[in-house]
Amino acid sequence: MDKEDFILLDESYLPQMAELYKEAFAGEPWNDDWSDIIQLNEYMKDISGAYGALNYGLLIAGKLVCMSVGKINHWWEGTNYNIEELCVSPTYQGQGIGSWFLSLIEDDISKKGLAGIFLQTDNDKPSYHFYHKNGFKDLDAHISLYKSVRFTEKCEKDIPTDETESIIYDIANLSDIPELIRLRILYMIDDFGSISDKEKESMENQLPGYFERELGKKLIAFVARAEGRLVAAAYLLIIEKPANPFLPNGYDSEVLSVYTEEKYRGRGICTKLMSNMIEYAKKHHICRIDLMATDEGYPIYKKLGYEDKVQKYTDMRLNLL
Repeated sequence: MDKEDFILLDESYLPQMAELYKEAFAGEPWNDDWSDIIQLNEYMKDISGAYGALNYGLLIAGKLVCMSVGKINHWWEGTNYNIEELCVSPTYQGQGIGSWFLSLIEDDISKKGLAGIFLQTDNDKPSYHFYHKNGFKDLDAHISLYKSVRFTEKCEKDIPTDETESIIYDIANLSDIPELIRLRILYMIDDFGSISDKEKESMENQLPGYFERELGKKLIAFVARAEGRLVAAAYLLIIEKPANPFLPNGYDSEVLSVYTEEKYRGRGICTKLMSNMIEYAKKHHICRIDLMATDEGYPIYKKLGYEDKVQKYTDMRLNLL
């Protein structure tokens, strides 16, 4: 039997990664045309060189036959391994090697203390059933929405305005981190009904470093100030992805943690924050904004122009803890 090696991939493997990816997705049912080798190489660099990159490979007789390209992603529920692309050489498909490769990945990320694996796949492709067979579950307990801002130039004219002059709207900076942490914890308590002392402690340990790294860069916090503190916040998480017809410049985004203190609800603050967010996205050429709406927030987002998202993909996740 040829020698098998489970390895971490670095940039020295980029040529083999590009070759394997092209080979794996050239045929049915994908039929991807990667004849532009320069574009293919740049795509491999984009997805394998992200912040927190974690890329696995399986070598058989020195040749790369399986790869998983992704990154470590920190979230309040735990730290996950997010897979961008996973593929097996057609020569080795149908032999159980893909499932074995996944099991090796699961063992390694478990040793690293990660909570699980997150990925997306088409629900009408064989890969969907492959992941199901290997223990992945559908994530269907939410609704996803998006709003395209690529061609919109006019500002909304009918957005309700706040009647309290003492409320100031702006974008949070590093000095606001303690207040952002306070609101984030209140948001979680409001969303889940309660959180344990251990969960609260974990958030208080992780959030300062996260905000210091990402605030004002990948994470833009739109806030409302009153009485010397933050009374509301809404986060825009900017995500750079490989360009496609919907993301011609690659810039996508997601709304997180829209929260207003109970005392200040019903004054149009949420609408104002979301309006500011939309204008920011337009100004910075972000192609679209995704969010998951609660029952309470759904009417607000609909008025702002968000539409129910219809997609052919099924969200899946493998929880390891």
